Amino acid sequence: MIGQLVAVGVAGGTPQTGGLPSSVIDVVVVIGVGTTIAGLVYIGRKLQVLDDLKITMEKVKSNVSVMANALMRNKSVRLDGSLLESYSPVRVTAEGVEYLRYAGFVRVFEGHKDDFFDSIREENPKTDYDIEGAAVRSVVVLFSKEYFAPVKEYLYNNPRTDRNEFMNVAGIYVREKFQREART
Repeated sequence: MIGQLVAVGVAGGTPQTGGLPSSVIDVVVVIGVGTTIAGLVYIGRKLQVLDDLKITMEKVKSNVSVMANALMRNKSVRLDGSLLESYSPVRVTAEGVEYLRYAGFVRVFEGHKDDFFDSIREENPKTDYDIEGAAVRSVVVLFSKEYFAPVKEYLYNNPRTDRNEFMNVAGIYVREKFQREART
């Protein structure tokens, strides 16, 4: 059979080769069916790894969401009344904006606004409350990005700054900007 395929492959595609060009048949014959199957199995395993990675990332996103929600609702987190107005909804005060500017967050936000807004949109929030939660989570999730270095430096050099409070104030700032600029 292989001899016939080789002979046909040299002569060109025929009805016996299923109309495949002879070059495809030649490649299969030269590298062998076993090697071809092994290559396909290898590719299949790599695709399975990507599927597993996607499942794992969904679990990580869910865990980050739980942690951010806990951070937002944690009663032990001190919220400075000079940084946030506790009207409905909570708003960042002028002093709060200055605090975020001094910490370097406003510049980070302006330079990477799309990352914050995309993070919120990925959660597909349905209500203003959902948007607020997604905005705070966007700060928590994106905090590991390289562009947050100036903010991290500020927090490191100012150890009395409550990091949880910072995340909440920054999240409310992002929520306000999203509701004004990007809400669709």
